[in-house]
Amino acid sequence: MVQLTGRPQGSDPVDTAQAVRAGASALGHRPAVTVLHAFARYEQSGASLANWAAKGAHLLELDHFIGPGSRVGLLAPPCWTTASVALASWWLGAAVVLDAPGEVTVVNGDTPAQHDTSAAPPPRWPDADPMLVVGDGLDGAPLGADAQPAWTRQAQPLPDHPPVAQAGADLLALVVGERHWTQGELLALVRDLGHGTAGVDAAETEPAIALAATALRPLVTGEPTVVLRGVDRAAAAQERVSVWL
Repeated sequence: MVQLTGRPQGSDPVDTAQAVRAGASALGHRPAVTVLHAFARYEQSGASLANWAAKGAHLLELDHFIGPGSRVGLLAPPCWTTASVALASWWLGAAVVLDAPGEVTVVNGDTPAQHDTSAAPPPRWPDADPMLVVGDGLDGAPLGADAQPAWTRQAQPLPDHPPVAQAGADLLALVVGERHWTQGELLALVRDLGHGTAGVDAAETEPAIALAATALRPLVTGEPTVVLRGVDRAAAAQERVSVWL
């Protein structure tokens, strides 16, 4: 098998499904997202990120009836898990809402006491129903017990081949307060985020930029994103970050 590497070839993708297809092929098993904690370093390749997005799209479509016009609440810090949630939502034509619950809400299931990080988790929404959780475990689930089902554990047994894409350049993709981005606008945003390995500080980077850089930038540019979670930039000295966002 020939492993493709480098920047995705051909014309720029017009929607997020095209970005996933081209980017996963171009990146292959090279890093897409690296997450640095005080206690661990987690890395996901382009192929793995696309695989989790495919499984997640099945979960959202089959179990939660998410499709074009739906909204998925995402209340968790930037990570490979939140990237997969966003990509799965966009594949189905749904919008991701970063500061409010949606028809399905994915939240951070960890607490500061469960790991050594100064970054506090986002607010929990106990009234959100249904609700899935993500965390900082190696498998993307919370480090401790949580009463809600874990995103990765619910998605893991589902097919690797994605459902039919319902993405579109003009579909609403991201909502943060009063600000809205379509899929086409998000793709344009990531093309303007500089060249080389990007660095994202979960405690400082604007949430919309952090999500776009973590979920889409590697797939569009063929260049990885490094996410700092509770550590300073010195922790990324070996990651060759060339642009901090």
